[in-house]
Amino acid sequence: MRPPRFCQGGLMFVSIMQSRFRLSEDKRFSQIHQEGRSIANSLLVVRVLRNELDHNRYGFMVSKRLGNAVTRNRIKRRLREVVRMAKLKDGWDAVFIVRKGAENANYDQLKSALENVLQRADLLDKSCEKETL
Repeated sequence: MRPPRFCQGGLMFVSIMQSRFRLSEDKRFSQIHQEGRSIANSLLVVRVLRNELDHNRYGFMVSKRLGNAVTRNRIKRRLREVVRMAKLKDGWDAVFIVRKGAENANYDQLKSALENVLQRADLLDKSCEKETL
C-alpha cells in the first residue's frame, strides 16, 4: 500500500517517479559529478552526462542545511513534478543540486529556475514546444 502524497480539493494525487527514471547508484553520481557539464543559477545546479539508454534518469540532492525533512521533501516533490511535466531530450542523466534560498521559493520560482538550467543545458526538446498562434 502506497502512502498518500498530497491532497487537493478532496482529490488524492500520487506522484511517484518510476525507478527506471531515478539515479540511485553512488558510482553514477560520482561519475556525473566528475565528467558531467555543470549549469547553475541562483536556486539550482544541474550536472548532466549522456547515458546509453533510451530514457533519462534524474537525481535530486537537497542538503540538510536547507531545513528539516519536510522542507527537503517538499522541494524534491516540486522538482520531480517540474521534470515530469517538461519535454526533455532522451538519453541523459541529470543531478539537480538545490542551493540555499530554494527552501523559501514557491513552485513557480522552482519551475522557472529548473527550466532555465535545462534550457541552458540544451536538454529541452524543442520539437515538443507549443506552437504560438
